[in-house]
Amino acid sequence: MACVTACTYYDMDDFSREQVPRDKTYSGIHIGMIIVGGVIGIPGFLQAARVGGSLGLERATIAFLAGCFILGSLGALTSYVGTRTRYSTYMLTGFAFGSAGGKFVNFIIALTLVGWYGVIINVFAAAADLVIRDLYGPGVPLWAYIVAGSALMVGVTLSGFKGIDKLALCLVPVMLVFLSYAAWLSWDDIPSWNRGSPGAQPLSYSTAISSVVGGYIVGVVIQPDYSRFAKNVRHAMWAVFIALWVVQALVFFLAAIPSVATGVSNLIRIMVALGIGVPAFFLLLLSSWCSNVLCLYSSGLSLSTIFTRARLWQIILAIGIAGTALAFMYSDDYLIPFLVLLGVTVPPIASIYVLDVILIRRGGIDVEKTVAEPAINMNAFTAWGIAVLVGYLAEAERFSISGIASLDSIMTATVVYYGLTMLANRGRI
Repeated sequence: MACVTACTYYDMDDFSREQVPRDKTYSGIHIGMIIVGGVIGIPGFLQAARVGGSLGLERATIAFLAGCFILGSLGALTSYVGTRTRYSTYMLTGFAFGSAGGKFVNFIIALTLVGWYGVIINVFAAAADLVIRDLYGPGVPLWAYIVAGSALMVGVTLSGFKGIDKLALCLVPVMLVFLSYAAWLSWDDIPSWNRGSPGAQPLSYSTAISSVVGGYIVGVVIQPDYSRFAKNVRHAMWAVFIALWVVQALVFFLAAIPSVATGVSNLIRIMVALGIGVPAFFLLLLSSWCSNVLCLYSSGLSLSTIFTRARLWQIILAIGIAGTALAFMYSDDYLIPFLVLLGVTVPPIASIYVLDVILIRRGGIDVEKTVAEPAINMNAFTAWGIAVLVGYLAEAERFSISGIASLDSIMTATVVYYGLTMLANRGRI
């Protein structure tokens, strides 16, 4: 049934290579709920536990608010571009980096998202096995969780934006209730608001904020994939800003409470210990489901600009199979360091395509004229290369502008690309 629905809906290919018509748009609430569904996930739970355990709830809350404010502001900007043009991230990237250059950049983004898909499904399977064994004794083989979980995620993604929207509207309120319940049960056991957990790794404010920003910065880059469906710019910008600042900070705060109260970083294990193993399992399932659906959808849109003869649903199905294979390889053991490094590689892309729309294409995007443009925009690649170098230096703690590696790379790309564009316009290059 899912395949039939997908094939019918994908007659339009979910507008993967064209603008979204205005009669196919949604209110800001729908866009915001999709984003919230993406931020409620296992990586966020672990991140909140780490920051909360190190800083204590009082200081951690400040770090959550600061980091999420940065994400919300950047997300509002990329949402503005997505709603204004009504193109996906990968079409915008192609316009900015050139027809050939854009394919290379889009492949890098897709690689990141497919990698995260494999990591999340692997962590989901291991945690699901833990919960089921605790509740019912010996469970099913680990591979069964991987295959079943991946099938659910691929099934929803095949229905396109409509399916993702319905999933978020149904599941986000349930996940928030489960998180709130776990926090409420742990509330009285919080030892101190201004003291972290014993034995927790010490973190500075700068490092804590950097981890919050880095945890969802790739999501900010791909925000046009969803904001292109917003009714208008105001709907998109406010929905994303509130989702990434207010709601995400609240999610981190709620997830940090049980960890600070118990000194354990694994939220699912804590919920099992609190006697709420069934809600723990469903929170695990629903959060992994929402997060990986977004990974699949955006990576599919990205690769659709490369494999132009394939239908979007075919690409998504292939990505789902590849991501599942990564999960079988225990990808979380060795892919996470690689993905962390990509965290400074991908963010500058947003700076470049945003500036391209605002500065170079202020009158709008003429697709026919872009065919005559150079296949590779060297100004964009130069800015990207310098930004990545600065980001890696910040990650290695050798040189930093803001103390946050991903922000350093974003600011560098913005300044360099703007400067090169202005010089080119004056005929000096």
